[in-house]
Amino acid sequence: MNVSDRLEQRLAGVRLSVLRELSQLATGLGIDLYLVGGSVRDVLANVPLTDIDIMATGNPERLVESIRDRRNATVRKASAFGTWSLTVQGVDVDLATARRETYERPGALPTVIPGTVEDDLARRDFSINAMAISLGESSWGTLLDPHDGVTDLSRGVIRVLHDRSFEDDATRILRAIRYACRLDFRLESCTATLLERSLPYVSRISPDRVRHEIERIFEEPRAGDMIEMAGKLGVLAAIHPGLRAEQKTLRDLQTEPDDNARRAHLLLGSMVQSVADGDMESVVERLNLNSDWARLVRDVAAVRGRLYELEDENVARSRVYRLLQGLHPHAVESCAVAATDTKVADWLRLYLDELRHVRPLLDGDNLMALGVREGPEVGLLLTKLLDAKLDGLVESVEDEEAMVRRALRT
Repeated sequence: MNVSDRLEQRLAGVRLSVLRELSQLATGLGIDLYLVGGSVRDVLANVPLTDIDIMATGNPERLVESIRDRRNATVRKASAFGTWSLTVQGVDVDLATARRETYERPGALPTVIPGTVEDDLARRDFSINAMAISLGESSWGTLLDPHDGVTDLSRGVIRVLHDRSFEDDATRILRAIRYACRLDFRLESCTATLLERSLPYVSRISPDRVRHEIERIFEEPRAGDMIEMAGKLGVLAAIHPGLRAEQKTLRDLQTEPDDNARRAHLLLGSMVQSVADGDMESVVERLNLNSDWARLVRDVAAVRGRLYELEDENVARSRVYRLLQGLHPHAVESCAVAATDTKVADWLRLYLDELRHVRPLLDGDNLMALGVREGPEVGLLLTKLLDAKLDGLVESVEDEEAMVRRALRT
C-alpha cells in the first residue's frame, strides 16, 4: 500500500522539503529511513501533524554527521537509546535508531539493542502507533503495517500488540486512555480486559514516570475526560488509593481557557480532593511532585481544614482573608470548584477575585509620619487597617488616618 499522496498533503511545504532532503542523504549512505509512530497515525487519520518522528536502520550516526555538516541544521543527542533531536530548515525532527526491546521485569526500563524495522514496530504500544512509511527514494510512501494498524484506525480502536504489553510497561495504561479520549476511540475488548488485569503493575512504575504521563494528560484539550476515564477504570486508585475523578469539577475545567499552568494545577487539585489530609504527603511522594505542585497539594488540605468557618453566616470578610492568606491560589480555586456548599464556594471566589488584592491606602512611612513609632507597632496597625478596610469600616485616606490617630490616643 502506498500513501505518498496523503503523506505529501499532510507535509506540504518546508516539512516535506526537509523529509525529501533527509531521504536523499540517507539513500546516499545506504540507510533506510521511515516515518514512524504517531506521525504515521496522524497522516492516515488526517489530523494535524504536530511531531515528525523518523527511524533509521543500519548506522544512523553517519546520517547524523551528514546533517550536522549542513548550515541549515542543528543536532542534539537526545538519549542513550540512539535518538537525536534535529532542527533542519527550522523544522524539528526526532530521529531514532531502529531497535529491539526486552523487559527484565514488569515496570523496568527496557534493555535496548539495535534491530530491524519490524523489531522496532513490534516494540510499540498500540497497533495504530506500530506503522511506518518508507522515506526511501525508490520506495517513498510505501506503508508498513505488520500489526493491522490501518484496520484499527478505521474501526476506531486502541489495541495492544501482545498480552504482556501492559505488564511490561504499565505507563501504556495511561497512554491508552490518552489516545482513546484524544481520538475518540474505544479500547478493543481484549485490550480492555488486559488493562483491568494489569492494574496491579501500576504500583511498579517509578514516581517520575507516572508523573510524566499525568503531565502529558494535563496538556491535552480533553484532559478532564481522560482523568474521568482513568477514574472509572480504576487507574487513579492504582496510582494512589485516595485519587479520584470528580466529574463535576472535571466538566467545569474542560471549558477553562488556555492557561496551561493554571489548568494543570486545577486538575491536580481536583484529583486530590478525596485524599485524606494525613495522606497528602504520600501523594507528593508517589508522584515525586516538584515544590510548586507539592505546595498545591498540601494547601488543598489546608483549605479544606478551614472550610467549616466559611459556613458561619456571620463570618467577617477579614476573617476569610486571614483564613486563606498565603495559601496557593489554585488550591483555593480547586476547592471552590469542588465545593458543594454554594456559600462556601462564594467565599472562596470572593477571596480570589477581591479580598486577596485589598491593601490599606496608608503604608508604614505614612504611619510613622502620623506619629507611630518604628517597630512592631507599625505592622500591627497596618494589619488592623487592612482588616478594617476588608470589613468596610474605612474607605478613604482620611478614614485610615483617623483610625491611626484614635489608636495613638489609646
